[in-house]
Amino acid sequence: MLAKPDTVILQPSLSNNLLNKDPGGLRSPGFLGKRPIIGLLIVLLGVVLFGLMAINWQTTGPLIQTDMRVAGDVHSVALQSSSFIRDVMIFGFYLGEHGIIAIGALMGLYFLFKRRWAELSMVVIAWAGEGSIWLILSAHFNRPRPVFDVAVWHQMNTPGFPSGHAISAVMCFGLVAYLLVPKLKSHFGKITVIILALIIILYIGYSRIFVGDHFLTDVLAGYGLGIAWSGCVYTSVELIAIRRQNVKNFGTSRQATVINSQ
Repeated sequence: MLAKPDTVILQPSLSNNLLNKDPGGLRSPGFLGKRPIIGLLIVLLGVVLFGLMAINWQTTGPLIQTDMRVAGDVHSVALQSSSFIRDVMIFGFYLGEHGIIAIGALMGLYFLFKRRWAELSMVVIAWAGEGSIWLILSAHFNRPRPVFDVAVWHQMNTPGFPSGHAISAVMCFGLVAYLLVPKLKSHFGKITVIILALIIILYIGYSRIFVGDHFLTDVLAGYGLGIAWSGCVYTSVELIAIRRQNVKNFGTSRQATVINSQ
């Protein structure tokens, strides 16, 4: 009687990429989940930047004078600018708020339709958490916004530190670049997407200073928070998703081993 040949079962790798199941469309590349130390460094970088700006404001540090000087210089440029330039800068307000909400809604619907729960979690947690963080911190620091005799656009009365638009810009366009870059084959395409994301982020931040709604350190603090929050959310979601997928794959492999051994 011939002996039954042994069945070789390949165990799942602990570094499974989230793209392996379905490479089509937008997927999280799993880079931060496989290299959480990079995610941690991103969080620390953001926390340090925000912390420096917060300490400067609370202790009336040297950057306060820089804030006043930059705000005055940029405001002078704004008043001398054409109506077209002003409209372009005012558009930064809408892009950094309504535009980012729309992008988040579109990505959320896309991932929901595709049943990509890790990516959907990134969007939902990041977008919802950003609003909550801004409300809490802006109320805590309660920093007045710049005031000018002649306003470029309008005068906002809510606290200005940190800039919510800056947080949202990093969170949103950072994620868009993170999802798109791995899908592009050419180095030129990858670099182009990264540069465009950086330009949009910087544009939104500068536009908030240009129209007189924020000081420079408000925007820098927002960038720091956006970096820290994005690194925390996207790394954590990928870690959990990869761990759950590995557990699922391991369970499937063990079940197949038992069946083949009978």
